[in-house]
Amino acid sequence: MLTPEEVKALAELGSATVYEASGREGLVPLSFLRFPPGVKAAGPAFPVLCAPGDNLGAHAAMAALKPGEVLLLAQAAAEPVALVGELLATQAKAQGAAAILVDGAVRDADELAVLGLPVWARWVSPKGAKRERLLGLGVPVFLGGVEVRLGDYLVLDGDGVVVVPRERAREVLQKARERAEREGRLRERFAGGELSLDLYGLRERVAEHLAQAARLREEGGHG
Repeated sequence: MLTPEEVKALAELGSATVYEASGREGLVPLSFLRFPPGVKAAGPAFPVLCAPGDNLGAHAAMAALKPGEVLLLAQAAAEPVALVGELLATQAKAQGAAAILVDGAVRDADELAVLGLPVWARWVSPKGAKRERLLGLGVPVFLGGVEVRLGDYLVLDGDGVVVVPRERAREVLQKARERAEREGRLRERFAGGELSLDLYGLRERVAEHLAQAARLREEGGHG
């Protein structure tokens, strides 16, 4: 289990760096809206399997959620029905949730944007959910075909969502840190005028196209 400082580092490194560091595994192939814009989050998942269009699981989760966890609300078949609104999000914040991830819709979008709890959702809709059935608390769920188990780490930001298996969390974090350090050194060299074509050894692959572009530029300049 990662320490709070290590979880914070995962969030700061971001989904793209963590995804690459994990061997390009765990990317959730879905698009999410983010409230408020610009937030990042990470934490162990508390997955909830909701019946389609039903948020009884979201209400039940408030009694089981632990501080620092990312509440993941999945549906057996995703529907654009609001599983979370301002009142549930307020409860999750009070319970210490790191974030909420909804494979469905949210509502009260304006209120969520200022609440202070990071929220990711597939859709926004005023359509409310039923409160009739719960399929599972803390059980494995699938998000865009990617399995998420209790305690697996979620990394969420503007690029998307990445799942890191709990068994690999520290390994992936270390590799992500190393990758970020390499990118930091490259950033300095690029800022100084060097080109990725040269640093990555790609110039030979595009030499013919560069020569063609130079000829076209020269011909156009004489026209």
